[in-house]
Amino acid sequence: MNVEVEQLPNCLASIHVELPPERVKQEWSEIVKGFRQAARIPGFRPGKAPQSVVEAKYRKEIQEELTRKLVQETTREAIKEKGLKVLSVSNVDDVEFTPERSMRFTATLITTPEFELPEYKGIRVKAQSTDVTEEEVDSALDRLRERHATFSELEGQSLEIGSFAVIDFTTAVDGQPLLEAFPDAPKMLSGNSDFWIRAEDDILLPGFGPSLVGMQIGEIREFDLPVPDKFPTASLAGKLIHFRVTLKALKRMDLPELNDEFATQVGEGLTVGKLRDLVRARLQEERAKAVNAEKRTQIVDYLVKNVECELPQTYVRDETRRIMSEIVEHNQQRGISEELLRESGKEIVDTASRSAKDRLKASFILTRIGEKEKIEVSPNDLKQRVAELATQYRMTFEKAMSELDRKGAIPQIYEEIQIGKVLDFLTSNATVDHSSETS
Repeated sequence: MNVEVEQLPNCLASIHVELPPERVKQEWSEIVKGFRQAARIPGFRPGKAPQSVVEAKYRKEIQEELTRKLVQETTREAIKEKGLKVLSVSNVDDVEFTPERSMRFTATLITTPEFELPEYKGIRVKAQSTDVTEEEVDSALDRLRERHATFSELEGQSLEIGSFAVIDFTTAVDGQPLLEAFPDAPKMLSGNSDFWIRAEDDILLPGFGPSLVGMQIGEIREFDLPVPDKFPTASLAGKLIHFRVTLKALKRMDLPELNDEFATQVGEGLTVGKLRDLVRARLQEERAKAVNAEKRTQIVDYLVKNVECELPQTYVRDETRRIMSEIVEHNQQRGISEELLRESGKEIVDTASRSAKDRLKASFILTRIGEKEKIEVSPNDLKQRVAELATQYRMTFEKAMSELDRKGAIPQIYEEIQIGKVLDFLTSNATVDHSSETS
């Protein structure tokens, strides 16, 4: 087999392969033998038709099978022979059988980027302390008490910032109910009855809470508020919304006393001391996870900034599309209208393209470090990750594995695990500057 390699820009390579007649004839004979065994030709018992008859009847099918088999096998052989690092085969062109029965074809390959690794041991990162103060524990306990709070009626008082209130409200624009004037407006803004709020500045719209200050129970108040220019529903941006609010009740939040009785409500067998310890441990665990995630981000940023390389454009395009879908889905969940998303189309594409390039580059760099450091994924690593996914999606391990295999997602799971292990390796070898701020 004769193989010639032509390196092309953007992580592409072209291999020109020529197979000798002996290889082609051998494969042809093997394929014809298979067709003879399966062929049903009138006048001949199964498997007894002459080769020439089978070749005449199934020549097109035999040729197609021969081409497919030889192209697949010899492309793999050529890649291995030339030591190419290939991500995928883009396409195969110019397949030709010569009169002498030799075969030629050209395959275009997408190859891994070529680059020099920077020094990756001892990367300097900044990290906050994972220590938790008693004030932070107190704040967490207060939030826990708020989740177990009860509410009682407040009489003879007026509404203040921070008050808990029950209101009825309606909205209109230019005298027309909001949803009639703007069908794509958020339903939360359109009005509600027996609506519980905590009167803060940014509830519903900026300035809503302060507009209620001083209201008495049973009072009706009307006022106008402008919609911010960068409001998620673009059609509403800059409009003036008229509110009509009835204050139906004021509520007092009654926090449970922080004692052993409260602690047992949170968890059986807990005391206040044990609850403080539990809260402190959870805060420290959350802080440690956040600090570790920040270290990883800094390490990836360092590697991406210190490596220059071409990237396979087809992979960049595919990754860009994936990130665009993520951006659009995230913004739709936030209630941003399709109109505003279309207006921001160029910005979304630019953001997605930059993120795709950085994400792909980081993946290639981390994979290369994993190869160099011989960081591998064990069967147990895969089993543990699939078990976590099974628990997350409430299915059996066997079902999760079957679904991942059916979708062809196992290689992606391997890659995610390996990259995670590489990042653990880099983090454990980083030089940490402990400070009050992270970069």
